[in-house]
Amino acid sequence: MNSGCICCTVRGDLIRILGNLMRRRDRFDHILVETTGLADPAPVAQTFFVDNEIATQLRLDAIVTLVDARHILHHLDEVKPQGVENEAVEQVAFADRIVVNRIDLVDEARLGVVEERLRAINAVAEIIRAERARVDLDRILGVGAFDLSTVHMLIDSEEAGPWGDDPRHSRLVFIGRNLDREQLTAGLRGCLAVAVTA
Repeated sequence: MNSGCICCTVRGDLIRILGNLMRRRDRFDHILVETTGLADPAPVAQTFFVDNEIATQLRLDAIVTLVDARHILHHLDEVKPQGVENEAVEQVAFADRIVVNRIDLVDEARLGVVEERLRAINAVAEIIRAERARVDLDRILGVGAFDLSTVHMLIDSEEAGPWGDDPRHSRLVFIGRNLDREQLTAGLRGCLAVAVTA
């Protein structure tokens, strides 16, 4: 990459490099895109859908997040300035597979706490324990998590439970082409319930 990393936007240089690789696709079976620890995975994933040439020739298989068993709780609890997302939480939330690495540096009780926190953020991703990032490739390749034809472009949601002491806010993320932000915002605001007091 030009700057040596993939940051928080859909990168033109990533599209360019993938285009170059497609011309040599007979020489490899998979392309692994490794981001920095600070990358937001959503725009990187979106790269595979916004460019027509890439979308027709490459398939995004899965997002694999590697977490450090010894330090992940600190990163998940890190307080960020208002409007800045916690990258660790984002990466866990977007993952299809979570590799909990360096399990040799924590005891089983701590590992249980780590996995419980990860499950609270992402209940559906498979958690894979590892030392020195040694993982059977069959568990992270050929996952098929982004098969848009199984999901049929449907949306699903469920109640997350009581708010507790957490700040009350909701967020929706739309990924698509030629979306009208103002129309979507106005439509969603029209659905808001107004609290009525007696």
